[in-house]
Amino acid sequence: MIFVGQLIVCENTEHKSNKALGTLVRWRVCHVNLHLKKAAVSDMCISEVADNIPKPKIFTFDELYKRIKLASEVSSYALPAEMTYSDEALVNIGRQAWIDKRDSKFQKIVPLTTEGLINQYLYGEGVSKEIDELILSEKKAKDRDKDKDKDKGERKRWLTRGVYYNAINRYIVFGCSINALLPVKLKNTGSNYFLPAAPGENNVKRGRGGADNSKSLSKSIGVTQQHKEHFKQVLAFLNSKEGKKKFASFSYKKAIELYQYNFETYVVVREIDGIEVETRIPYEEQYSLSEEQITYHLKKLIDKKLYIQIRYGNIVYEKDYAARQGAAHDGVIGATHRYEIDATVLDLYVRYPFDVTGQYSMGRPVLYIVIDVYSTMIMGFYIGFDGPNWQGACQALINACSCKVEYAESIGLTIREEDFPSHHMPHQITVDNGNEHPDRVITSVLQSEVGVLGYNFTAVFRGDAKGTVENKFNTLNDTTIHFTPGAITNDLGRGEQHPSNQALLDYDSLRIEIFQTIMLVNNTADRLHRHDINAIRNNIDITPKALFVHSLKQEMNGGRDAKLIEQGKIYWAFLPEETATVRADGIYFEGLVYYSDYAKQAHWFSKAKHDKAFKIPVKRYKAWTNTIYHKTEDGQYIRFDLKNVNDESPFINQHWEPVLHLLEQFKDKRHKNRLNAKKLRIFKENLSQQLQKLNQQQISDAPENTRISMQPGIKERQLQFKAIQQLMHQIELYENLSGSSQSESETYINHNQYDDLDEEMN
Repeated sequence: MIFVGQLIVCENTEHKSNKALGTLVRWRVCHVNLHLKKAAVSDMCISEVADNIPKPKIFTFDELYKRIKLASEVSSYALPAEMTYSDEALVNIGRQAWIDKRDSKFQKIVPLTTEGLINQYLYGEGVSKEIDELILSEKKAKDRDKDKDKDKGERKRWLTRGVYYNAINRYIVFGCSINALLPVKLKNTGSNYFLPAAPGENNVKRGRGGADNSKSLSKSIGVTQQHKEHFKQVLAFLNSKEGKKKFASFSYKKAIELYQYNFETYVVVREIDGIEVETRIPYEEQYSLSEEQITYHLKKLIDKKLYIQIRYGNIVYEKDYAARQGAAHDGVIGATHRYEIDATVLDLYVRYPFDVTGQYSMGRPVLYIVIDVYSTMIMGFYIGFDGPNWQGACQALINACSCKVEYAESIGLTIREEDFPSHHMPHQITVDNGNEHPDRVITSVLQSEVGVLGYNFTAVFRGDAKGTVENKFNTLNDTTIHFTPGAITNDLGRGEQHPSNQALLDYDSLRIEIFQTIMLVNNTADRLHRHDINAIRNNIDITPKALFVHSLKQEMNGGRDAKLIEQGKIYWAFLPEETATVRADGIYFEGLVYYSDYAKQAHWFSKAKHDKAFKIPVKRYKAWTNTIYHKTEDGQYIRFDLKNVNDESPFINQHWEPVLHLLEQFKDKRHKNRLNAKKLRIFKENLSQQLQKLNQQQISDAPENTRISMQPGIKERQLQFKAIQQLMHQIELYENLSGSSQSESETYINHNQYDDLDEEMN
């Protein structure tokens, strides 16, 4: 199957004249049109180094299959790691300037990035007319703002076709996502520049004034780390409640004035008519930053989103400025062409498995299911306790692309491959236009990493596939949920016990029930009305599974088997990005500790010990606590394994949902233990004080001991005390053995014996 991101390495027949490019070509499939059975490919030997990336070439599927047969390598092309990072992760590694450049370029070409225009550009009549319209728009903007210096050079640059073609080519070649426009070639630029900690002799201003700035009219100093901290303090104040109350709206001019007033002045106190008056005196130029320097560094710290949020507030930003996406494609070719995701809160309370002293509930779970739209086969599912949201949908997608034989084994079932043959990558993913929609970053990563298109369809496109999903939920409720203890039913009468008190199935048991019900539906539901002429001629069964298997072979050339793709790559493509903390003794995530040889060899633990703990982006599959994944900047997928000392960890081989409940329970127990420890410490301290006071009273009549050297007679007194202890033990033993039959006379004699012994001791 031809898919986006496929790498085909073959002999150099395309650019023989340029031997500097090597003896091989490395074709990356950048775009696929299943209707035309054509694909756009780019030679990455050229695209990786070219400043002006050429337009991808178009091949038919048959032409590409011929090249694949002659290829020396067929695999997946690994894009630069930064192109799969979220904006937060990019900021954490110091790439805010990259984000600004990316967003600026994307705003110029965004009208050309629709799927329709990309198809027109690659396979049709081109987009020269559309580019000319954009150029005309830029010229009008330039004429309108000709008296303004702002953006004059930038607008001038976008007045030729070439700059648009270069940008759209880069966008297509590197994944058809906004991160394709990241200037990754700048990765090592300026990385060795020394930035002083504080102002001094070493922080000469950089620029065209020479090494010592002597040729510049401006005598301002260079920026230091201290200056950058001051910039952050100014922005934090402006974004605070107090700052917004003091300044009605944000402007860079006001930020500069605030910085200069607080950090580039000194206070002189003068006495006038007996009253002390403070006067702020500005620093001389040679001890200050220029306004251009301050503006430059403030803009590096403020992205467009933060600027709007500071200036207008979060409510206005979400209402008028937040990015909104939407796209639609009709026509499903075959199985795995499009997966549909939906979720519902189950009418069932789940039993908490970690406390069997009572029948406790951990709430109603959310069920996410993934449907193959063509065959209506349920491809995968996930049961969580938050949402519905895209994070839960991601977990269901991982399950849809995973081997069900292995999954069944993990929950204690044994099945055959033919019972549930679902482990294939989709070509498209659609989600509801509600709370479940994916964010821009996840959508971009899906396409750039594994060639999957993620779209958020509006209500008009929900009919057929959405109805199928809704019917699946009804089937699951009617066949399983409503007949399980703890289920919510419509006929619950007043005064009857609430279903939460009847929760019986724990999380793992519910997963088994849902899994078995899904297999039952996939292997028995009637889908005869969906059979085409080929299905009828081949006399296939009428079930969703039979339709799926037949279509996969007939229309989709076997589909794309996810088992042949590196697991870390799939996890990184589908799952939402989260944050772990590297410390000296391990990698901490959600209260659990992980470890990997890679982290040790990369000296992460030493760095965390001697410098400070630091954060890294990770991704996890919630069905399994044992592993989490990280993608390094050089594109490696690193698996971190849960620490399991002496095979006694209660979290090993567990699902994240009940574990998170258990961790919350641990927090509660630790809190109660701290309160109890406080009471016991106070009680112990009180008893210690009383004991000291009692002993002090017993020696109150003794003379004060002023001796300096070691006290004599310690060993002798120790021997006497031991002898008394032994005697008392013998007496106690004798009394216990004698029991209640001992006469009063015997007791009297024994007491006399005590006196005689005392005399002997004396």
